[in-house]
Amino acid sequence: MSDLISSLPFLTDNAIAATIKDAYSSFSERRAALGLPNPGTVDNVGREVQKEVLLSNFMFTGLRADLTKVFGMSPLFRISHAFSMGSSGNLPPYAFSAMYGTPKVFMQGNIGSDGALAAVGNYRWNDALVTKTNAQIMAGASQGLLQIDNDYTGSDFSASLKAFNPSFLEGGLTGIFVGSYLQSVTPRLALGFEAIWQRQGLNTRPETALSYCAKYKGDDWIASAQLQAQGVLSATYWKKLSEKVEAGVDMNLQFAPNAAATLMGGPSRDGTTSIGAKYDFRASTFRAQVDSAGKVSCLLEKRIAMPISLTFAGEIDQAKQSAKLGLAVSLEIAGDELMEQQDKIEAQGIVPPPF
Repeated sequence: MSDLISSLPFLTDNAIAATIKDAYSSFSERRAALGLPNPGTVDNVGREVQKEVLLSNFMFTGLRADLTKVFGMSPLFRISHAFSMGSSGNLPPYAFSAMYGTPKVFMQGNIGSDGALAAVGNYRWNDALVTKTNAQIMAGASQGLLQIDNDYTGSDFSASLKAFNPSFLEGGLTGIFVGSYLQSVTPRLALGFEAIWQRQGLNTRPETALSYCAKYKGDDWIASAQLQAQGVLSATYWKKLSEKVEAGVDMNLQFAPNAAATLMGGPSRDGTTSIGAKYDFRASTFRAQVDSAGKVSCLLEKRIAMPISLTFAGEIDQAKQSAKLGLAVSLEIAGDELMEQQDKIEAQGIVPPPF
């Protein structure tokens, strides 16, 4: 054992290792001198349009009421009661959730009146590496969902490794595994890719897919594009029109194989385009969207007072001649001491929980 330990320095104290170390140090210094920014992640390559301007993450129907009680800000601890009625989605009539967060740990649990369970647990190992876990058990489902993410944020790149329902119980590796990497090439341009490996069972062959993405950031606009292996091309364009007004366009074009189209000489093409705008006022936010399928949607979030906010959502489908409405009331209860504590935390710039 002592002979092995004594021989280990030879692996690093030699001419080849020194040459590699010097080359890497020189490359790192030149790379740092470029001052390239972090481009974000592949999942959020079109975040400015898809998650901020458009209504995909905000639209709802029916009546909803949320009651939140805040017990602490550092560490963060709150509980919520959610009531819904007439929703066209999978929201239960009642749901209870609890949330706890520190700069290193974030935990949240949800349970619905229909028996559905969901739990989230995130841990920040350091400023760059965060591990995220998500477990869900749906009511009446034969199998739950387990998702494990590892996100690494570098100075000019982002890398991520995800696993969906990983298992070795069948005698081999099964599940879905996704790896992505996004690198800033210039101060404005970033290029990346995403690789997928999945295997539903040992009696099936594994499947792989590879997609590419690009993101370009101008002075007051951002454009992104993604090309997926399934033949889907998506592109977004975000523009800041003024200090309080943003607009975006999201386009998707799918080249899907079709037997009838193949006989006619080529694959079928199906595409949709959505145009949206976001207006930020002093105590409210208004979003509007129209797409090529004939849907017109709008959503208004209005803060009546510090603890009370109202949300109104509406959608008109011209093709189906149907309309949907949604109304939500949110009440957040927190003492004056907690509000002052929140202001101090924001002023000090403390690292938020790893959401």
